[in-house]
Amino acid sequence: MAAQPDRTTVTWSATECPFSIDCSTRVLDDIRLAANDAFFSLPRGGAEIGGILLGRWQEGRLAILDCVALDCEHAMGPSFTLSLKDETKLQELIGAAKASGIGLPVGWYHSHTRTGVLLTDSDLTIHNRFFPEPWQVALVVRPQTSEPMRGGFFFRGPGGIIHSSASYREFSIEPVPMRQVPRAVPMEQPAQPPTGPAPAGAIVDVRAEPEVVPPPAPPIVNVPVEPEPPPAPPAPIIDVRPEPAMQSEPPAPAEVSVPVTVPQAEPTAPAAPAQLPVPSMFESRHKAAPMWAKALVTALVVACAGVGVYAARDIWYPSAASRLHPAAAQNQAASIGLNTADEAGQLQVRWDADAGVVRSATGASLEIGDGDAPQNFVPLEARQLTSGVFTYQRRNERVEVTLVLHQPGGTNVRQTTSFLGQSPPAPAAPAAPAAPAAPAKPVLPDRERTELLRTVAGLRAQLEGERERSRKAEKELAALRAQLREQQLRRLSKQASRPGQ
Repeated sequence: MAAQPDRTTVTWSATECPFSIDCSTRVLDDIRLAANDAFFSLPRGGAEIGGILLGRWQEGRLAILDCVALDCEHAMGPSFTLSLKDETKLQELIGAAKASGIGLPVGWYHSHTRTGVLLTDSDLTIHNRFFPEPWQVALVVRPQTSEPMRGGFFFRGPGGIIHSSASYREFSIEPVPMRQVPRAVPMEQPAQPPTGPAPAGAIVDVRAEPEVVPPPAPPIVNVPVEPEPPPAPPAPIIDVRPEPAMQSEPPAPAEVSVPVTVPQAEPTAPAAPAQLPVPSMFESRHKAAPMWAKALVTALVVACAGVGVYAARDIWYPSAASRLHPAAAQNQAASIGLNTADEAGQLQVRWDADAGVVRSATGASLEIGDGDAPQNFVPLEARQLTSGVFTYQRRNERVEVTLVLHQPGGTNVRQTTSFLGQSPPAPAAPAAPAAPAAPAKPVLPDRERTELLRTVAGLRAQLEGERERSRKAEKELAALRAQLREQQLRRLSKQASRPGQ
């Protein structure tokens, strides 16, 4: 960053950038103050802010002269992620800037409090959608606790490609130094009380003039001037308006009248300035009442806002908690109470329909893994979600069920449970239709009847042996499936434990 001679703008340039950027130091300082205020507004990273940059574009040079903040509602959390309302506001800001002529939208700015000076995928989406011109830029600032704020510009290079992983040249944003205001000496002189006799040419004081030289002063001075009589008659006049010049100079009346008009009797005038703070004291007392009133109104507004936020906690708290505190989101998901139970091969999936995340869900679905079969995705209607139960005909001993709850703001709450039990009973074969009554057969002789019974007994024994072999084969098949499932789980756990996976 190179400072201009007048120190009102700074110039940013990089070898990879096809143009230079002149930015007003006032704009950088305004962005710095706003980003720091949002950074310290919340614990653990604070909130992020953003807005549009206004200026002008000439071939090979971009000038940033002003900025307009975007009031983000932070529906997705403290990060600068735009909701549908925020995108509408941003479009209106850009349109209003173009219509008013205050400046051309030359780009936008935003702060990162949890990542470095870079552009995320959501930042690139905003930049490509609302600032598609090849000369429009993005300014990313990173406030810090004990170090100066860092910043960097991002631009489109050849082919419209943006180097988003880091800025080609980061810079520090220092506070703008404050200039000393010259002292207003003529304005401060009337407020200082005189410490001694004022010179003859410096006696013009608008506030003190009506008291120092009142119109009836000359007649009062001429009356008590009597050299021979005792000083008793002029005593009350001296108490009302003291005149030290008369007591210290007893000459003729002609000489006494002259010092009255010339304000040299001000050596004793410090009594008048001593009374000046009295009106200011009364003014401060009158000003204190509006401050109390403002504080009371502010407290009422904050209390009403707190009540409204608390009343709507079921809407905003799940998404905010899932982003700020992932562990708390998992504990909240555990309160769903997802469980399974088997009833004659029918798997009953149950959950707590009165849980907060269930009542605030905009939709839900079940992901069911039944053995080696493909995973089933079952969308749940509102009636099924509020019933708290879903019945599934299982086909294997182990079934995994995941309940996905879609929350406002685009976040999802997931909870998984598993069922492991015996093989489900085979479905009962449909009953064969009753055969028509056969006609009566002739009675066989005893010998043929005995041979027939032996044949039937042998067939029954063979059938029972086949059934026993079938049962053993099913058990072996179930054991092989269980071993295969355990091997798959071990393989997945090893892959998840490897770094970079």
